[in-house]
This record gives sequence, structure tokens and C-alpha cells, in this order.
Amino acid sequence: MVLEKIEFTYLGFYNKEDMMDIKALQNEIIKQEELLKFDHFSNDDALEVGMLLIEEAKKRNAPVAIDITVNGYKVFRYGFQGTNAHNDMWLRRKMNTVNTVHKSSLHVFTILEQTGEDLGKDWFLDPMEYACMGGGFPIHLKGTGIIGCIGVSGLPHLEDHQVIIDVLCKYLNVTLN
Repeated sequence: MVLEKIEFTYLGFYNKEDMMDIKALQNEIIKQEELLKFDHFSNDDALEVGMLLIEEAKKRNAPVAIDITVNGYKVFRYGFQGTNAHNDMWLRRKMNTVNTVHKSSLHVFTILEQTGEDLGKDWFLDPMEYACMGGGFPIHLKGTGIIGCIGVSGLPHLEDHQVIIDVLCKYLNVTLN
């Protein structure tokens, strides 16, 4: 899996191989966003997905904060012991990005890395309010569009993203490979 071999720092590329890896990562994320869509998404679905996220985080021994928001309303929230207001700030910023751009926050990261653009200067998004790091993923309702966002914070950003992907694959019964 591409995520396992990339450890970019948001500071840019160091060689041509990194650029190829980031493009491969972006292609993987595009595939995730295309396939991980919901036929329906109720508060009960949010609870079930949220509980699966907790279960997955426990398996990884990962103290994360989890947030699921639909149409601006928080329908699920949980923070493991050890999470704090800092995680809350990261969740808010990642989820602002998803809700504004309608792409996962990691997808935005790959776009900025490839283009050399700056979140604030080029996209006019305040970096104190938006984040282009993995851990925010859109809730895409088939036939409707983006209705909300799932956020995870507490691990390195590629791992935050992967926790969400692993759970959504399980919940939606989707195989990405």
C-alpha cells in the first residue's frame, strides 16, 4: 500500500521519486473517495461507524479523537484518554477542509504537495482554520453529494486517514485492492 511508504512532512519534495509516490498516493485517495460512498447515512449509521472507529483505534492502541458531523451537526464524538483540546483543533481544521473543498484532507495535502501551492496564499484558506493533513474524510451520499465528514486526530496524519479508510471499507463492504 502506498500509504505505508510515504512520510511527507508538508514541506515539499526532496527528489523525483517522492513526486511519483505522492501521485500514486493521490490516485489511491481518488479511488477511495469514489468507492467509499453511502446509500444512506443516518444518526444510527454514524453511531455504528463511530463505534467501529473506536474498536479499530483500540486494536491499534491509538489514543485518538473521533468526530462525525452531518450538515454541520455533530452526531458522534469520542476522545480516548490522552486526547485533548489540541486534537479538537486538528479535527476542526481537517473537517473544515473537507466540508469546504469536498475532498479528503489528505487529498488536499497531495494536491498542494504536487503543485507547490500554499493553503493560505493560493487557496485563500486560513491555515489556522483549515488543515491539509490526513484525518478528514467526506461522507458522500450517493445521488446527493457530500453531506458531512468523519474526522480522526491523534496519530501521524497518514495513519489518521488509514483508520477511517479501514473502517469505511469494513462498514461498506468495499475492497480497495
